[in-house]
Amino acid sequence: MLSLLAIMGLAGCTKKEDVNNQNKGENIVQEDEYEEPQDNQEEVADVESIEDYSSYEGKWTLDGAPVIDSGALLTITIKNGNELEGDLFTCQNISDREAEIENISGTIVDGECSYYFTDDGWEGSGTLLIHLGNDKISVEVKDYVMADNNLTGYGISGKYNFVRLDEANNNPYNLKKYNNDWSYEQIQEEIDKRQQFRDGCFFYKEFTDYMETKRNCVDYEVACSYLYDTDKQYYTADDFSGDSWQIIHLAKNEIYARHGYIFTDPDVYDFFMSQLWYIPEVKPEDFDDSVFNEYEKANLQILSRLDNI
Repeated sequence: MLSLLAIMGLAGCTKKEDVNNQNKGENIVQEDEYEEPQDNQEEVADVESIEDYSSYEGKWTLDGAPVIDSGALLTITIKNGNELEGDLFTCQNISDREAEIENISGTIVDGECSYYFTDDGWEGSGTLLIHLGNDKISVEVKDYVMADNNLTGYGISGKYNFVRLDEANNNPYNLKKYNNDWSYEQIQEEIDKRQQFRDGCFFYKEFTDYMETKRNCVDYEVACSYLYDTDKQYYTADDFSGDSWQIIHLAKNEIYARHGYIFTDPDVYDFFMSQLWYIPEVKPEDFDDSVFNEYEKANLQILSRLDNI
């Protein structure tokens, strides 16, 4: 009898220990399950800590204006918040040279990333150090190596400071429109701004010869005067009989230029950009010829017939 009770007592103790061990085991499991979410939360926190640079997507230029003749254009795409992809393009009007680094890529950390390039279009190589900050982007070229066969010296080197491109800005050179009360200093300042357009203009010598010999214009008057008053009087074909084809072509387009038409022909564009009374304001697709008055409409018909281009 005693041995049976002893056996039963021993059995009872064994079950109690098993229960305690099982409870301890559940407690351990519960502790593990409790700690695991903490680890996940830390991982989520790490992902969320990645700074989002997607606001820097888009096009950037040196002055915020479109690149027409000279300058630099940086195009950027941002993926996953901090992965930068892009292209850097530069051009120089005077020398008619261009350079470009394509397929730029890098991970942005604390507002900075770098990219090693092997060809800028002139076989130059180096490292782009890109810094994003305060709605501006700076790009510095480190350790630039110019190719031995590059005798021009042109390439993507040095440092560039970019601001966001304002594509609505049709007056990238901050030109001012001439009026009669300008001082000589104001006129000269504006003439200097437009120097590059005179230098590269196919029509400019023919125009200046015409204005000086036939219109008796001197000095800055050449840059401030119209070829014809096509907005104020009617002309006949005979009025243009002694003019060269270049002058007729310009006189026809002058009717459009008075209203800020932006020319797609580079030679015509350069010519009117050299004139102080012209400001590029209206893109061809937005231009409405209803702005022409009756004089302009009649004179445009005559000049269009005479213009052989």
